[in-house]
Amino acid sequence: MNENVRVDPTSDRRLALPALAVLCAALLSASAQAQITYSGPITITKGGVYSGNWQSLDPDKPAVTISTSEAVIIENSNIQSRGALIRSRYAKANLTVRNSRGVALNPGLAASYRRTPGYFVHLEEFQNARIENNELIGTSGMYFNKYLGDPNKGHTIKILRNKAQNIDGRYSDGPNAFSSTGFYRVQFVQFNDVKNIPNAEISWNQIINEPGKSRVEENINMYVSSGTPNSPVLIHDNYIQGAYPANPATDKYGGGGIMLGDGQSSSVTKASAYLRAYNNQIISTSNQGIAIAAGHNNEAYNNRVISSGLLPDGRRIASQNVGIYVWDLHGDKARNTFFKNVMYGNLVGWAQPAKSETAQNSFWFPDCDPEARMGKNCKDNTALTGSITRDMEAQEFDRWQAKLRASNVVVGPKQ
Repeated sequence: MNENVRVDPTSDRRLALPALAVLCAALLSASAQAQITYSGPITITKGGVYSGNWQSLDPDKPAVTISTSEAVIIENSNIQSRGALIRSRYAKANLTVRNSRGVALNPGLAASYRRTPGYFVHLEEFQNARIENNELIGTSGMYFNKYLGDPNKGHTIKILRNKAQNIDGRYSDGPNAFSSTGFYRVQFVQFNDVKNIPNAEISWNQIINEPGKSRVEENINMYVSSGTPNSPVLIHDNYIQGAYPANPATDKYGGGGIMLGDGQSSSVTKASAYLRAYNNQIISTSNQGIAIAAGHNNEAYNNRVISSGLLPDGRRIASQNVGIYVWDLHGDKARNTFFKNVMYGNLVGWAQPAKSETAQNSFWFPDCDPEARMGKNCKDNTALTGSITRDMEAQEFDRWQAKLRASNVVVGPKQ
């Protein structure tokens, strides 16, 4: 299968550095976790500041349940669970989580139960969420559904300076095992029907997903969600590495880096809109790096999108598709809900190793708006030339580390 794949051994050693950093961090985290004494699940019914170590060994019971609309801060805590780690449903939660670590435990159920590792944060019908400087290990990421906040009170969503390892939607298949075929579509962050939210921001997060140990759909997904004309949702300065199916050398796959506009909409007010993705680094995310597939008034610019199309052992990624695209997936132009979607000023190197050593598929713009604001459309994007290698992917991690130092940003817990 690999006879025609040329792998530079220097490149292999070089690319091992990000993976080695992840492994070392995981070992240190596992050692620290082993020394923690956990309490059982907690239900928070009053506002205040909470610190502790909580776990749930029951897949049907969250480790932390928020059952109040008063402001709750969880800080300096350790949370692990066979189900959801932190959850609030229909309580209009006003939640801050900071300087904490969350570990998803395998639910331990047969694949027929269709249970995945738990969400780090799962909020339904919420007011406000601020999730900053946390570490997520093996979770299903974060899910936000239906924003009910008051902009005049500063209510919004801020996802800042978090570190995530292996976002995983694979179904459990018994203790310490996962299905190789069954999965649920999960993301590092998903907005679902989060409408007209001002001042929302997803920035300075580091997400690293390893092939064979994770199953993320898009790392960031904006599903029928919107900012406002004067305050778009800002997705910037994130480092996203890896997005693969359970068996990346053979499986089909529809996920990727950032899905900036997603979901069919019957009206302009219901569509994904006023979303901005910029200054992100997106590495080896298989099917796509950044996509706009729905909505209006969405922009992606000044991003770096690099993918060699190869796994660490040199095998080709079967689902390797395109670096960035703008495509009216649902035919929403006919509904007048797909317009003014543009990508410009991005640097892309997206290899197609199944075709040749230097083949690329960096851009696909069948539905880019040619008349968008101030002449911005799908132009001034740069495709790297020559072979896109795993060494080039590794250099992006170094670039990210240098960027963090230069900006004096710390990702993950500050303790």
